[in-house]
Amino acid sequence: MKIPGQFSTKINSYVRYIGIVDNKHKVHEVAFEPGLNIVTGNSSKGKSAILDIFDYCLGSSEDTIPEGVITERAKLFFTVLRFPTMALVIGRVPDSKNCFLREISGPDANNPIQFIKDVDTFFSSHFFHSRDEFIKSLGRYFAVTLENIDVDPMRKQITGKWSPTPSVRSFTSFMLQHQNLVANRHATFYRFEEKRKRDQAIDHFKIFMGIVGEDYFDLAKLHTEAMYELKRAQAQIPKQDKIKADYLAEFSTLLNEYEALAGLPLTELTPGDIWQKPKPALSSLTSIAVKVDGLSSAFETKHAELQGTKALLMSSIQKALNTRYLLTVSAGQASGFAESLTSLPIPKTTDLEHGVCPVCASQSDVAEDEANKLSAAIHWLNDELRVSTYAREGFGEDRRVIDNELKELRKKLAIVEKALKPLDDEADRLDKSKSVDAAAQKAKIKLELAIERCIENPPSEATGMVEYWQKNVKDLAEQMSKYDVESKIWALQNGINRKMKTIGENFDFEDTYKNGSLKFDVETFDLWHERSAAGGHTKKVFLRSMGSGANWLYSHLTLFLALHYQFSANETCKIPPILFLDQPTQVYFPSTDDADTFKADDLRGDRKTDKTVDEDVDAVSKMFTTLARFCDDTFKETGVMPQIIVCDHADKLPLQEGYIFEDFVRARWRKHGLIAD
Repeated sequence: MKIPGQFSTKINSYVRYIGIVDNKHKVHEVAFEPGLNIVTGNSSKGKSAILDIFDYCLGSSEDTIPEGVITERAKLFFTVLRFPTMALVIGRVPDSKNCFLREISGPDANNPIQFIKDVDTFFSSHFFHSRDEFIKSLGRYFAVTLENIDVDPMRKQITGKWSPTPSVRSFTSFMLQHQNLVANRHATFYRFEEKRKRDQAIDHFKIFMGIVGEDYFDLAKLHTEAMYELKRAQAQIPKQDKIKADYLAEFSTLLNEYEALAGLPLTELTPGDIWQKPKPALSSLTSIAVKVDGLSSAFETKHAELQGTKALLMSSIQKALNTRYLLTVSAGQASGFAESLTSLPIPKTTDLEHGVCPVCASQSDVAEDEANKLSAAIHWLNDELRVSTYAREGFGEDRRVIDNELKELRKKLAIVEKALKPLDDEADRLDKSKSVDAAAQKAKIKLELAIERCIENPPSEATGMVEYWQKNVKDLAEQMSKYDVESKIWALQNGINRKMKTIGENFDFEDTYKNGSLKFDVETFDLWHERSAAGGHTKKVFLRSMGSGANWLYSHLTLFLALHYQFSANETCKIPPILFLDQPTQVYFPSTDDADTFKADDLRGDRKTDKTVDEDVDAVSKMFTTLARFCDDTFKETGVMPQIIVCDHADKLPLQEGYIFEDFVRARWRKHGLIAD
């Protein structure tokens, strides 16, 4: 079937060439088209190197191109990406951190290879960039331009660096299925062996699919900052409550002290009034003259009240101390008693063979029965004594309660003694000077100083700040909700799962999984088959729990075709629908291929199967037919033709539905490989 030569209005790209410049400046390339592309040939001819060259040219930090003829003779690797209006040539020198990037525009973009073959001129040094700069520049062609996606402003301060920004390097997880991955039961995505890279690709996927963008991240940052401020304000409330309580207690103590010494209240203001408006309160108090009522009994009354309170507190403290002592002794005795008794030897046997009645001399079992009962009783007692640990724990809990009670009583006693001290001191002074005016004046001054401290260090309006930041957080959350991220993710996931159900019907899964439904989670990137279980429940069967390489292969293919359908259909998607599949037929033909032609029967090896070679060939033919039809159907439905590049030793297969295998072959390497002699 012919591949349409037109494209939709959506910015799209595909691989036009992958090639090598050898050390004699000769160019070796493979040309590709949109749709299905097949590079076929026997082993060790460089088919797998196609994926690695593409990955290396795309800015990989590692050079994974297999050692051999290619690496021995290669001077430079290159890839040509074709866009609607221009061609982009990217390349790398072996073992280099610099990358080549050059754009060819206009009519020249239709035949870029003619310029590439003028190696010295085309690959000029000023088109080489550092790897980091290259990745940023390449990203602009795919509209991947975000500089910072951190929603947490503290990340840079804590880790010393920002989160990795989205780049074309994350594309490769969705584009490359290497030979050791395409039918892997433990891994599905390239570069996911490192958790950091896995998490990074999952986070970036939402950006690449156009679900979130830079404006969303700006809001998310503001929202996170507001959350930090809200928590900070909320944390201040308990501190401010304590500060307020301390000031109220101090104001109350000093007002009572003044009244006790002067015989009259200083002011009608309460401690609460002073706290609410300390400046007017201080102004009012400074204008009040100290007056002493010599006939008042307030001093004696207050002094007696405090002395009585002190006596009660000291009595309570003594009782608590006595209780704590008894608990300590009881715990020790329980522990020692249990240990001493459980250490006593218990008789395990006894000689009762001559148990006879002393009256009638007849044989009796009574003594043996009683001995058994005694032994059982001793065992019971020991079991009960072992529970002493529980008893000791009970004593410990009671002691902790007493300790907390003592702490509170001593705190109250300290407050009473602090209030008593000025009264006791004044009583001593009066015996000497017979003047009370100075003591009252001193109490007034202490109150004024306390109010001044409150004015100089005003407590923050924590409650007001909490209300402000709560509103801020709510407003930002409402703005973020307009982006409808959750429903978009849900719709994307449903779209992928629906497409997988349709695609999966075209592959030869084992009967056990044909009726199951393949599912994918875009939040975790988990892939599983969902099957009905007993009781109407569903069961998740992950690849690692499934048998047969064919099931693993088709699960990979089903998922990646469904993903690339979304890449084609989504107008805001940044990932180009380019998929590399390396050796997907290895589950049917695992043996090394050294022949001049593809011989399916010779490549089945010692694989255990109840299928005939014709059935295996039919399954593989069906797979290639499905790939070709997927490209055509996607183009009809979305206007975008995805590109699938398959590197395999399968050849000249009888495809179905009118497709001809030869129409998709871009290179056949039987006698030579990518670098021809």
